[in-house]
Amino acid sequence: MVIGPMKWHWDKVSRGERGSAWEAFLDELRSLPMGQLWRHNQAGDLAGKNQEIALELLKDLVNANQGRKGFTYTHKPVLDGQDGPIQNNRAAIKSANAHGFTINLSANGLNHADKLAALNIGPVCTILPDQNPVNRTTPQGRKVVICPAQTRDNTTCATCGLCQRADRSVIVGFMPHGAQQKKALEIARAN
Repeated sequence: MVIGPMKWHWDKVSRGERGSAWEAFLDELRSLPMGQLWRHNQAGDLAGKNQEIALELLKDLVNANQGRKGFTYTHKPVLDGQDGPIQNNRAAIKSANAHGFTINLSANGLNHADKLAALNIGPVCTILPDQNPVNRTTPQGRKVVICPAQTRDNTTCATCGLCQRADRSVIVGFMPHGAQQKKALEIARAN
């Protein structure tokens, strides 16, 4: 359930007061300055039908992003045993990361982060099981760096850019916050 300012935004999108058609969005993206850092999908996931990433739409996005520093996050299924088009999604994510558009695999906890990192198809982010702003390691010994925007004054996504780096060697950890904090902590502790 979406509440607060994000809900207000989505309500306006639903009423046609915000947002744009796909081609118009791609044109806006192409007009960004070269080297511009930008985030796709503040909410939601990559375009597709059900759990399958739409390859042509992702290809359009990757091409429009050329020379820019776009990034996003996905919960689309990529692990063996999950329902959905696992191989399609793995190939799509790996290709996008290789061609300059960073897709972070979103983990629901430290164990889940290890499983996603082992795929070696893209960088990994995870929610953390606590509010402790201390870097740590996963159960398999991978380094987890707490989101710098959550731990440093005067640091924002726009000034950091860590999540955009597809070649990073660390997992980015997010301390749950906001209206769904309690639920997020429960999920992270279970994963």
